[in-house]
Amino acid sequence: MRKNSFVFFTLLALILSACSRKGNQVEKTLIDTLYAKNANISSSRKTAIVRATQKVSPAVVSITSQSTQVVAESPMFNDPFFDFWRGLFPPSYRKEKITSLGSGVIVSPDGYIITNEHVIDNGEDITVTLSDGRQFKAKIVGKDVRLDLALLKIDADSLPFAHFFNSDSLYIGEWAIAIGNPFGFLLEDLSPTVTAGVISALHRTIRGNNEQHEYRDMIQTDASINPGNSGGPLVNALGMVVGINTFIISKSGGNEGIGFAIPSNTVVKVIKELKKYGKVRRAFWGFSAQNLTPSLRSAMGFNNSGGILVNSVFYKGSGLKEGDIITKINGRRIFNTGDLEDITYALLPGEKLYIEYVRDGKRLHATIRAKEVQISPFKISKLDIEVTSLTPELAAFFGLAKSNGLLVTDVSPTGYGARFGIEKNDIIYRINNQDLKTPEQLENALKKRGRKVLFIDRKGELFTLSFAVY
Repeated sequence: MRKNSFVFFTLLALILSACSRKGNQVEKTLIDTLYAKNANISSSRKTAIVRATQKVSPAVVSITSQSTQVVAESPMFNDPFFDFWRGLFPPSYRKEKITSLGSGVIVSPDGYIITNEHVIDNGEDITVTLSDGRQFKAKIVGKDVRLDLALLKIDADSLPFAHFFNSDSLYIGEWAIAIGNPFGFLLEDLSPTVTAGVISALHRTIRGNNEQHEYRDMIQTDASINPGNSGGPLVNALGMVVGINTFIISKSGGNEGIGFAIPSNTVVKVIKELKKYGKVRRAFWGFSAQNLTPSLRSAMGFNNSGGILVNSVFYKGSGLKEGDIITKINGRRIFNTGDLEDITYALLPGEKLYIEYVRDGKRLHATIRAKEVQISPFKISKLDIEVTSLTPELAAFFGLAKSNGLLVTDVSPTGYGARFGIEKNDIIYRINNQDLKTPEQLENALKKRGRKVLFIDRKGELFTLSFAVY
């Protein structure tokens, strides 16, 4: 830039000198030519990335969330010498203030903001800082741990907001621009950071370290995403949001060119759900399926690649039967049950699945409308957990091997259940010699004093937990 400026002003001085000798017409022609050339250079600097950044950046915000975390402290320290005694001396708990930093994007002029759920997890005091420096206290409209999205609201209007692009129309290799506030305010600048790359892949599935998070149908990008970028937008060359930056895969802790974003089509659906219901309703598509092994293909006389075998049908009138082989859903080829899980990952009640399947060698079609999954949690006060009766439909929805017992839907981190080792999504199917079908049976059994043995199924692994009730 300095070199270009030097050349520009040098030429301008020479022109003025020449014009003083050769008249006003020469002066006008040469100056107009030079300014036109310089304007063309300035115009060429405004690439699609620059224009997209200028369009979206005003809608990107910084989010600071303060929460209280319960920390366990063992009186036996961490010395293996005390392992034998550790069970007799349960840990004590203390509360600790935690501050997390992230990004978000304004999605409407009246102050709705979308971000990742993990940015505001257990947030008690959430502050949103706009790109112009204004700060607002935010309230949580709704959040979904499974999809890792949260909708916030600030008391403001006439705000700049971002527009969403149809993520189903993305091309692998097209521009991708990540915008956010890495490292919070450590850079002492409110303007967001911009990094550019491409859409590296689509429909990625990644299981997070946190058991609550299994990310499906994600966008992969090599645009640099760093701590603090979570919740910020991934933008295309048109300046429209194609995803919400969520996490990276890294050995060093820094960016290594493998970042992931939640697709905009999922984000738009979640925004509508959280606005209307304050939560994301779960939907079930009414059947379960399994992968086709070589022996199954041979037995079914199906020699084509791909496809999954329907093994249970729960909704009458769907058109499907056990033994049907599904080859496409919503126009997408199905190769395994993971493809089905991708498509249904963010499925909402009322949405339709357009299914192409094979039965007795004939290609047929069916349309299935998803129904809301009804879960009625029951509080087991003695263990400080919530459970619900497990049905075949719920078992199929959650992908569980068992279809009887009680499904643990929530566990208080400081309750007795957590101390005894009960975890969310466990199936408690027996207490002592009594099989369990209803939450009331477990509640009544725990009212009697004595040694209790819980029989638990955890992801297909069977084990017992023993404790005493006084």
